[in-house]
Amino acid sequence: MKPNRSRTSTLFGLLCCAGAWMAAACPAGDAAPPAAAAPKIAPALIPADRLADWRPGITVGVPGGIPARTNIVDVTKPPFNADATGAADAHAAIQQAVAQAKDNDVVYLPAGTYKLDRGISLKSRITLRGAGPDKTFLMGHQPSGSIVGIVPGDGGDWWYPHRLRFDLQGSHARGTAVLNVGDTKKLDEYPNGGIGQICQIALKNDPSLPVIAPANFDYLRKQMTRIVAKTATTVTISPPLLFDLPAELAPQLRPGGRYAESAGIEDLTVDGANSTTPHGLIGIDVSWGCWVKNVAALRAPNYNLGISGSVQCEIRHCRIAMRKGAGSNGAGLLIGQVSHSLFEDNIVAEQFPHFEVNGSSGNVFAYNYCHDSVINGIVGCSICTNHGAHSSFNLYEGNVSPKLQSDGYHGSASHDTIFRNRLHGTSDKTDKFWICVNLNRFTRHYSLVGNILGAKGHTWLLDNADQGFGYDQHFIYVLGMPNMGNGGFSGAAQPSKNKPWADAEKHRAAAPGKGPGPGGFQELDLDVRATTILKGNYNYKDNAVPESEALGAEKLPASLYLAAKPAWFGDLAWPAFGPDADFEKNRIPAQARFEALAATAQK
Repeated sequence: MKPNRSRTSTLFGLLCCAGAWMAAACPAGDAAPPAAAAPKIAPALIPADRLADWRPGITVGVPGGIPARTNIVDVTKPPFNADATGAADAHAAIQQAVAQAKDNDVVYLPAGTYKLDRGISLKSRITLRGAGPDKTFLMGHQPSGSIVGIVPGDGGDWWYPHRLRFDLQGSHARGTAVLNVGDTKKLDEYPNGGIGQICQIALKNDPSLPVIAPANFDYLRKQMTRIVAKTATTVTISPPLLFDLPAELAPQLRPGGRYAESAGIEDLTVDGANSTTPHGLIGIDVSWGCWVKNVAALRAPNYNLGISGSVQCEIRHCRIAMRKGAGSNGAGLLIGQVSHSLFEDNIVAEQFPHFEVNGSSGNVFAYNYCHDSVINGIVGCSICTNHGAHSSFNLYEGNVSPKLQSDGYHGSASHDTIFRNRLHGTSDKTDKFWICVNLNRFTRHYSLVGNILGAKGHTWLLDNADQGFGYDQHFIYVLGMPNMGNGGFSGAAQPSKNKPWADAEKHRAAAPGKGPGPGGFQELDLDVRATTILKGNYNYKDNAVPESEALGAEKLPASLYLAAKPAWFGDLAWPAFGPDADFEKNRIPAQARFEALAATAQK
């Protein structure tokens, strides 16, 4: 049956002191809760075809939860004898310990400072663990590459000509796990006949949604998943499809190269003060079920923590702060072609942006505290849900952030859910360009429900529908502007009636990779507003939920991915934010930790 495609401050000083990091180990509750039905929300608020199955330890995050490994391999003891004083390079000793570690071993770095002239590369099924982020310090001195990474090699570009490709036979509806690929014999060249292999699913751009890139690249909408079984003609994937794969869009499945699995980095600080690498301090590439937990990543020259080409990974209870450089392209977390992963309970400070999400789907970004994303005197993008097209079916829940933006720069995004966040739209460094929610061109089918938007003591405009748009105005919503707001300040962005992006497929076929670029398509995109659901959002212009967003008789669930209050919330109120919560008083755990650091620094 053919699927239905229409459902379609300055705190720099305090953060410089790594010893100020809270020394407590990651709270109880890392392990996934027992299997439970996903929390429900009334279809009148968010239709089911805009939602995904987000269950920690099952469909998002490390399957079964992060393992508590106990077999210790101490890198400071023979035969490794790693120097823990910071005087000599410890790379060779630590890498030797990694190479000799057996499955489920912990390569342990006792308290001390470890100088690294080259990056540490982990392998599958081991944990690299320190004594705590206030005790174990990895000091990078390398000019390139990550200081520590889970990077198996040979992941490469999924679209290299030598990569194996399966053209799916027929149409497949979202939620499907068994895919008809015609003939699976080619999988025999992989270990275990391809069972366990990470794969990427993608389909041609759909201009009716639209799925579009101003540079005219094709196959933008992607999902990372894993092959878990096969027959002569089918493969079974887990997690299953997030979106429909109609046959007319020529869907494809591409297995990757070598990949890492069940490897983790825990309880240490990675410091880039002496590194000039343009890459992330921590890198995860082509991995399944891997994690970074209770880690401080400080003083990155550019990007900080990067993850790409991966599925069901987890970044939790980390602190990412103190970027050394200035300007754009310095994301705290850079996320590219990642699916079904969990980014939870992190502090991300002094980065630009805090999160940058590119071509990723089915992830959960929850209960993260984002502070200070000012660049060139204006509030930049904090949570950037889409910089590289096409992200979809991601959940943003319970975060505290200056701004959430789908920037439209490299193309489209759709079907993300923004639930119970506090998006205050302000900065303690500037009063320029305050916007709480900024959904630019090509953003479709976003659902914003139960959020707290704005802050006390400021004058807010509701949106950009009936008034001008400038740096000195403060908006709750900006909807449909050209990429990153460019062109709007001079009044150049006029409403588009002919929707030129509807011809994107024709232009792409005529000149692939040679479109108008980010500077093209500068019209005001009226379909952003038309397809965005706004319900139950309290804003500080009205000091209430406006009548147009009233919930009526419907009640909001506490969460869209957690079945109950998580143990790591401790005594803090649950849910923290929403029109039904004491949101002025409430804090999330990452926010409470950050504020405790600030209080300590001021004594």
